[in-house]
Amino acid sequence: MLSVTNLTLSYGGRVLLQNVSFDLEPGCIMGLVAPNGYGKTTLLKAMANIKAARVTGAIAVDDLPANQVARRRARVFYAPGEGTLLYPGMTVGDHLAMTRKLWRSQSSIDDVARACRVDGFLSKRVRACSQGMRQQLTLAIAYMTGARYLLLDEPMNALDPTNVQLNSAIMRSLAQRGTGIIMSSHILDNVDQLSDKILFVKDKGLVLFGPSAPAAPASTASPLSSASASTAASPAHAAPSAGAHFASGPACASKAIDIYNELYL
Repeated sequence: MLSVTNLTLSYGGRVLLQNVSFDLEPGCIMGLVAPNGYGKTTLLKAMANIKAARVTGAIAVDDLPANQVARRRARVFYAPGEGTLLYPGMTVGDHLAMTRKLWRSQSSIDDVARACRVDGFLSKRVRACSQGMRQQLTLAIAYMTGARYLLLDEPMNALDPTNVQLNSAIMRSLAQRGTGIIMSSHILDNVDQLSDKILFVKDKGLVLFGPSAPAAPASTASPLSSASASTAASPAHAAPSAGAHFASGPACASKAIDIYNELYL
């Protein structure tokens, strides 16, 4: 379990999040939603031990002691948005090969490339790739790591509907095999379809909706497993989770867009 306890994040003298706590369980897909500037990216970076802000509180990775930094980092991977993870002069294939080596991954480069539909431009340098291609590569790198917890910042940004559907299926397949995923997103329909729980950032705290029954992605055979995904309606999110860590949420809100409108508009 990736646990955040009494976490406060400050940047440039401004408090973004104050004394927040939550858990990302293996096999759970958690949405992270808020308008720009509310600290979503800063939170994800803090969870990955990337120092982007002043941090107080505790972040625990499974049962690993805090001094086992290398082992903790090997279980958590943060994938930033907008292709900022990538090296412009390297090819797509070089990125996957480097990731496989650094993370000691057992996954085949060819298999991951085909699964993520980057096999058609493995020899292309990143600087020559479109924004959508770069995002496909960023996600392929995340999947290649085999990390137990994936922290994905706007993972569906710049993807066409076919690739949104594809990556939704891949994420659900990974979750079914025990990967914990937290993803920030402005695509609220996708958040509804994919998330087991949703965290909203509000007033420097968090509002949790869930747990709800996991939603299967739209019918697409998941390329990273032999199982196929079946079509299911978006789950109706339960009332806000009870507990000291979270504020009460709006009543009778059943979809992410409804909750978003009540919290922010």
